[in-house]
Amino acid sequence: MGPREARDDYLQERQEDASFETLRTIRKGLNLFVEWCEEKGIRNMNEISGRQLNKYKNWCKDTSDNNTVSLNGLLGILRRFLVYCVRVEAVAVGTPDKTPTPNVPDDEDVSYEKPTEEEVEATLEYLETYERASRRHVEYKLMEEVGCRVGAVRAIDIEDIDLERQAIHLRHRPENDHPEEKGTPLKNGPDGERHVNIPIDLAGLIADYMDNPDRHDITDRYGRKPLFTTAQGRPSTDTIRRDLYKVTRPCVYADNCPHDRDTDACDAFKNEYASECPSSHSPHPLRRYAIESKIDGGVPKDRLTGRVDVSMPVLNKHYDTRSKERKRKHRLKIFEKLFDGYGDPDETLDLDHVPDDLVNENEMIDPQVLLQLQSDGTDSETDSMSDSTTDSGSVGTTNAGEEPNEEPEETDGEQLSIDDFGRSPKAVFGPGTAAVAGTAALGSKTIDRLHSELEALTPGETGVTPPGPERAAKGVAGYALFVAMIAVNFALLGIVPA
Repeated sequence: MGPREARDDYLQERQEDASFETLRTIRKGLNLFVEWCEEKGIRNMNEISGRQLNKYKNWCKDTSDNNTVSLNGLLGILRRFLVYCVRVEAVAVGTPDKTPTPNVPDDEDVSYEKPTEEEVEATLEYLETYERASRRHVEYKLMEEVGCRVGAVRAIDIEDIDLERQAIHLRHRPENDHPEEKGTPLKNGPDGERHVNIPIDLAGLIADYMDNPDRHDITDRYGRKPLFTTAQGRPSTDTIRRDLYKVTRPCVYADNCPHDRDTDACDAFKNEYASECPSSHSPHPLRRYAIESKIDGGVPKDRLTGRVDVSMPVLNKHYDTRSKERKRKHRLKIFEKLFDGYGDPDETLDLDHVPDDLVNENEMIDPQVLLQLQSDGTDSETDSMSDSTTDSGSVGTTNAGEEPNEEPEETDGEQLSIDDFGRSPKAVFGPGTAAVAGTAALGSKTIDRLHSELEALTPGETGVTPPGPERAAKGVAGYALFVAMIAVNFALLGIVPA
């Protein structure tokens, strides 16, 4: 079997399980391998050995600008392809294991590229002044505020937007009945679907864009009406990337060049070469800026993961680039609010007179609201940011199926029975003790024991039954456990994620 035939057969098989973007990546990587084989006169896959694979790796390094991470990806694609070739008896058994794998340093696969706050503000000011409510304006503002990927931006339909509730529903709709046609998939498939809240200024900007006479009102091949459009239909991800490359050039938004280039002689000044400008950037650095800005502003990371569709380990590795000293300072802002002796004593709160919204539904200190109290008079923009990130991606709801403004069932004034006391959310083993749930089994037995002791001390049908010495001792032990758990809940008030 020749390299080209093997590649074609493998791509046909991968159509059953790979997404459109994955297939495109595989095809690109294997095309490079086929090109090398034909250049070296290799016409039979049986000729591929460990020696040839090592030469291919060196050829990739010498003939392209691939860094170690990119080269590792290319060779990973090749290795999986060779596993398939073993299965169809196109190469010798053991050939895939001979694929060389570059040693990628722990920090080399992390990119720290992102625009500065000044660059972002200057770009938004330019768009607001000269391209108000244009496609590029809304694309940039949406990524800067929400931190979504370019594929998610492209996927938004008109019906996904609820301007009244200031929300956008991001949906996974690959519609890949034909592998050569791309729908609007999300990176993580159905798991990446989510509702995101947006501030009022962004909702107004989207409304203005939809009313913009320059916007093309079209329907795509699937009968859907996309938010972002071109004269040909829904823009591709490459089109949106080019939009950002164009508008993030300093010669565009600031009318100057920090690289001392003559714009008349600079190729990057031309739109088709905008990506060659050293200061321009693609959507991903803007996504990093958006995520890090929220982290830096005090948004708890566990509330942020659902909004930006990223796991906590990835968030910590790729997006939380704060130094240890900076993290310490952020933690200090929490501790000086809650405890005497930390930081500025004038900042310590009187916990008997705290704002109503400082304590959340679990009767614990809300770290997000606490951080907002560090400045005198939080402006409306900060409030909008807070509202748009406290839901982990859902539209103002805490439980699936609830309406955003649904009020909890009234329970004030109702006396709890012994059974309700031991099992209700207000029991001593409530959400506040989640951080010490490592002893869950012991805790489960303890609550049952306390429940039985309290029940034994409860008046019966004939009145109060005086407990005997043994029963009284057990009751005292149960009460001691109760007090200990209350103390744990108060101690947990100072526990805040780093």
